[in-house]
Amino acid sequence: MTTDLPKHAIQLLLSDAERDAVLPRAAAAAGATELQAAFFHASRWDMASEIFHRLAAHLDDIAIARDDAEQQDHAPSGSALHPASRHIQEVSSDAARTLAHALKFEVAEAAVTVEEADRVRSQIARGHHEARDPDPSLLEVLITFQHQLGAARTRVNALHSQNRQILHELALDKQLRKQAADTHKAVELEAIDLHLQDDFFDLIADLSEGIPHPVPGYDCRDQPVTASLPDGRPVVFLPKHLPVTGHADYRPPPLPALGLPEVHQLSDLARRHFPRAAIVVVTNGHFSPTAQRYAQTHDIQFIGREGLERWATWCSPLHAVLGSCETHTNAETAQ
Repeated sequence: MTTDLPKHAIQLLLSDAERDAVLPRAAAAAGATELQAAFFHASRWDMASEIFHRLAAHLDDIAIARDDAEQQDHAPSGSALHPASRHIQEVSSDAARTLAHALKFEVAEAAVTVEEADRVRSQIARGHHEARDPDPSLLEVLITFQHQLGAARTRVNALHSQNRQILHELALDKQLRKQAADTHKAVELEAIDLHLQDDFFDLIADLSEGIPHPVPGYDCRDQPVTASLPDGRPVVFLPKHLPVTGHADYRPPPLPALGLPEVHQLSDLARRHFPRAAIVVVTNGHFSPTAQRYAQTHDIQFIGREGLERWATWCSPLHAVLGSCETHTNAETAQ
């Protein structure tokens, strides 16, 4: 393509600055063909620049969001006078860590996209200086970048929505915890860990409005408790108190866990003595992965430390506790 426009005028025409000052001079200096070619080329440049700036802004936004999530992961929950429970602290930290991890990959992809879009923009600019029309396929590349930007924004919005939902549920948990504490009905995990070793079954009986039911060969400190589910069906709670060191509102050493041998023994005992009842094992610790696998295939529901905190400390109803346990087994019981 030939043109009467000076090189510096074309460069200014293709730039984002001083265009208003250049166009009048360009229109006077060029013929119709040159004007048309310059117009189409400037339009390509406008499109490339606009998409490039959108991609760059997206990269900046998600990089800031990633940094915020990483800071939230390390920020303590609660205050010095009212520290968050272990459950609240861990859920908040896990949500921030999950978001930061996902955004890390989005940032890496966005950085590559910005670099590639910048190369396409440069190719469009060089197309004019090299006295030829730029490759029309570059426009298709730009459109592809635009589509990918839309998909990336959709993914990031979904990540933020999921994070907001978790934090919203956590805020409800905090409010429930505060309301329970104000009514003086709450039993703190620390008290359960340290002071209820000999009557853990009495606590479960109070919470379930059930009755301790001694059976031969069972630990007298953790007697089974027979009660009814919210829909009236019979259930047997199998309490198992575990020794926990450290303060429950801080981070103690790793919590003890019930393993497959203990859970297997408890389920056998329950089925011998309470064959028609649903089975719920309750502990102030956790459950091992093998125990959780066993429960999934043998119709056993677990209430571990998180569920126990909701039940005893936050005064959540049983149906809500069974629906939010660490191990979602025995779906029929949880309904």
